[in-house]
Amino acid sequence: MKQNQHKSVQLWAKLQQGDLDALGKLYDAFSDDLFTYGMQFTPDKAVVMDGIHDVFLNLYKYRKNLAKTDAVDYYLMRSLKNTILKKCQSQLREVPSEIPQTLAHCQASVEQGLIENEIKNERSYKLTRAMSSLSKKQRKSLFLRFTENHSYEEIAEIMQISVASSRTTIYRAIKSLRKQMHLFFTFFL
Repeated sequence: MKQNQHKSVQLWAKLQQGDLDALGKLYDAFSDDLFTYGMQFTPDKAVVMDGIHDVFLNLYKYRKNLAKTDAVDYYLMRSLKNTILKKCQSQLREVPSEIPQTLAHCQASVEQGLIENEIKNERSYKLTRAMSSLSKKQRKSLFLRFTENHSYEEIAEIMQISVASSRTTIYRAIKSLRKQMHLFFTFFL
């Protein structure tokens, strides 16, 4: 188990015992990632922030009923997604009934957008987990190659390795990602 994941599992156990400081540490550790994740479901920053606060309030409120988990980040993301979707659904119910039928079509497209976002989020989450399993050298090589569009020669110079090593590092990183993503899609789809 990775160090950060192990630490979050320990904080989770302390939270279950009523440690308010553990709740604060979990909030500090995950709030930024949760905000980014939540913004994929709604463009309304206030709804996302309220959702995050509701998640952590409920964690403390129902701490004695919390299940043990080895994936605190996934639990929090799932909780936030459910909280935001509930808020959006309640806002849709508050719309007056006099609004024309064309809104039903808009609602269907909003729901389709939410489904598409959820699929993208799951893929992004799995890719992030797969990326975190790579070595720092592999992640840096991939970043230089595919984000900053450097050539293998430039990567070799930046990382102070041979051109052959830069190619091999990137090849092995991609091979590892493909294998992990293939396992995910085979298992979950």
